[in-house]
Amino acid sequence: MKIPKSIKIGGKVYTVEITNKLDLGNVNVSAEILYNDLVIRVSPQAQGKMEADFIHELIHAIFDHLGYKEHDEKRVDELAQALYMVIVDNPDLFTAHEG
Repeated sequence: MKIPKSIKIGGKVYTVEITNKLDLGNVNVSAEILYNDLVIRVSPQAQGKMEADFIHELIHAIFDHLGYKEHDEKRVDELAQALYMVIVDNPDLFTAHEG
């Protein structure tokens, strides 16, 4: 899986940054989403951890787009881990196929 430099969700383009500078600090936080600034930040770590953290923040962005203002972190993380597992286990899932 490749973490993109930007991602479009519900008509909004989020910039994706790999950085140690998180507004929430980096104690027990390894990624964050800034809805007003359209930024997703992921701290540099092992590639698999960064990818899973990116998917976690992606789920937050999707929930926000759907109008959910309260996000249960446990459920977001469970969904993110399951989705990440599907993506990693099926690498051709999102590749374009010529037909």
